[in-house]
Amino acid sequence: MSDNHIVIIPAEPRYLPTANQVAAVKEVLRQWMPEVEAIEDEISANVEFRDCGSNFEYVRCSECGEELSIAQWHDLMDQDYDLEHGFQLRCYHLPCCGEQASVNQLQYSFVQGFSRFTLTAVNPRIGQIDNEQVNTLQRLLGCSPIIIYRHI
Repeated sequence: MSDNHIVIIPAEPRYLPTANQVAAVKEVLRQWMPEVEAIEDEISANVEFRDCGSNFEYVRCSECGEELSIAQWHDLMDQDYDLEHGFQLRCYHLPCCGEQASVNQLQYSFVQGFSRFTLTAVNPRIGQIDNEQVNTLQRLLGCSPIIIYRHI
């Protein structure tokens, strides 16, 4: 059986909300998602990649818009990842146009991102979070959120 998750991460990868902020977001998510199976929060020691599972379609250059091959993207991810410290989010010369960007600045479809903090609604049984709800999450978290729709 497959699962769907709505994953909420801060737009600033190293941002960590307070326990009170996390509790407030969980409370509002339970109101929006009355049939959710679980709402899980996690704080990682290092910045990690938060993927969209099988929803993944492509990665594009943030500078020229060209689609990167999976091998090119993996090379960039491997360059940036440190076993001890996680993702560093440094800028690298992109293989398509030579401009510099971090793996966090690339354009992902479906949306993906990098963070230390994540909040995951497991099988929320709702559609997408609307703009008004995103604004509420921003106010409660104290930062701009990124919403990832993960299918496993």
